[in-house]
Amino acid sequence: MFFFSEYLNAKFGRPLQRVPINLPFLCPQRKKTPASRCIFCPEDGALARHLSKDLQLEEQVQKGVGYVKRRYGADTGLIAYFQNYTSTNADPVTLSKIYKRTLSFADFSAVIVSTRPDCLQEEILDVLAEIAEKYELWVEIGVQSALDKTLDLVKRHHSFADVEDAVKRLHKRKIKTAAHIIIGLPGENMEDFRFTSKKIASLPFSGVKIHNLLILRKTELAKRYATDKNFVHPLNEYEYAEALLEFMKFIPPEWPVMRICTDANPADIIAPKWNMTKGQFIQFFTEIQADPGKIQSGRPKIITKDGSFTFYHPAYKEHYHTLAGASTEAEKKFIGPCEIRRRLEKGENLEILDIGFGLGYNAFSAIRTAEEIRGKGEEIRDPKIKIISLENDPESAKFAVSLFPEQSLEYEIAKSLSESGTWKGKNSEIKIIIGDARKTVGILKNSFDAVFLDAFSTEKNPELWTYDFVRLISNLMKKDAILATYSSAYPVRGALARCGFHIGESAAFGRKRGGTIASFRTDAMQIPLSSKEMRIIKETTTGLPYRDPKLCWDREKIIRFRKKTIEKLRRKKVPKWL
Repeated sequence: MFFFSEYLNAKFGRPLQRVPINLPFLCPQRKKTPASRCIFCPEDGALARHLSKDLQLEEQVQKGVGYVKRRYGADTGLIAYFQNYTSTNADPVTLSKIYKRTLSFADFSAVIVSTRPDCLQEEILDVLAEIAEKYELWVEIGVQSALDKTLDLVKRHHSFADVEDAVKRLHKRKIKTAAHIIIGLPGENMEDFRFTSKKIASLPFSGVKIHNLLILRKTELAKRYATDKNFVHPLNEYEYAEALLEFMKFIPPEWPVMRICTDANPADIIAPKWNMTKGQFIQFFTEIQADPGKIQSGRPKIITKDGSFTFYHPAYKEHYHTLAGASTEAEKKFIGPCEIRRRLEKGENLEILDIGFGLGYNAFSAIRTAEEIRGKGEEIRDPKIKIISLENDPESAKFAVSLFPEQSLEYEIAKSLSESGTWKGKNSEIKIIIGDARKTVGILKNSFDAVFLDAFSTEKNPELWTYDFVRLISNLMKKDAILATYSSAYPVRGALARCGFHIGESAAFGRKRGGTIASFRTDAMQIPLSSKEMRIIKETTTGLPYRDPKLCWDREKIIRFRKKTIEKLRRKKVPKWL
């Protein structure tokens, strides 16, 4: 990918920075009724944050130049960026006069004019051609999509044929153009993104500007989304990265890319709420474009703070592990709380039920602990560890293989599990059972010393956090067994308490609260829950467990049933909180 900044740096021998300038022209649709505006456009037309509507042109330029020079250095070159609304929406005489006057206020090296394809009449092109004789000129054309049905839906009031006509006429005059595209518009999917990419690649554009759709407050899109969440699917950073990666496949490599994502005042963004900043996303996308293997089946491979890797799951829209450290989380939330090392050092043989194999960190950490202890001294006999992992996704072990060096024990185990579903060492063994854990747990006859409960969050995967599922698990645990989970959710602790467990908390890691420890033993708690916490769990609707009596309900039904039960209890004066 060839960034626009690289193009300018090569051409001018130094960096150039944009100075946004708000011209006194509106979008032509804003001269009509509010209902005629593009549904995604905010009231200020994406006005630069440092500008106000009442600033005179000279003040805007002075303020913008001052900001650029302070931030990027006195030697930084300048771009006059006529971005807001439609910067060619005026008669040619007025337009020429304002352009010339504005450009006289500073030593600009380049000019970018943002406009619509239906506001580029021949007389306007005459004005632009005059600017192009003195400056590096780029005309940024608002294309958004190559699908007319989408353009109609979002109220662009122009067709893709208008785009084709405008760019061809600009090209004849040797004026550079960039196609402004929005990925994630209502009703569009990956095939539509590809279609738009191929269509603009076939036209004489010189570059491209792409960004993700934001649902901003005080827009028609925001109103539609509030009443119908199915109207549009806001793309999170990983979904957008995958779409952008596909889109860029068809863009000519010599085209400079002006932008690959956008931002706005966080207070104005309704959705999507990204965890990455704009800079972090650019770095992330640059890395995955250089190595597409970092996204496997829609799952980006991400390095966590302790150097271990995790994936993002597109269906659950969550990371498999905390970004504070995938490997460390296994130790602090599962191995430590379940006393795996202490019990192995005592020479105990352990059977572990691993619910939610995921990427294998919990199971691998337990096996590695056993391998480290084995043969350390004659006083310690070699302890044996047997793990049964339950996993719904048959591809999980394959993803795990890609996380570890080829010579590592973890790689060996993951590869064997991906091929045969089992692995056996000298004193350790593991078997992975694929299928819905609510069904597969029912076929087990083992009696377990420890349980790792590691499903996705209660909001995304409530099927594995219900009272009914926890009750099944409890029947498979020995009297001195320990269950550990990263979750501190009150419905989870409520389910455990109602199954007769004593409940404690593990030390916090990667989240504000610690995980949960449950056992029939009172001495297994690292940090016992306070009496107030226990009252919240048992006496309020906050601690009401999820239910799934027949262990077959889907996510929506489980959540809906709990919500209705809470409403009934609230009518009976059961408090929400203490």
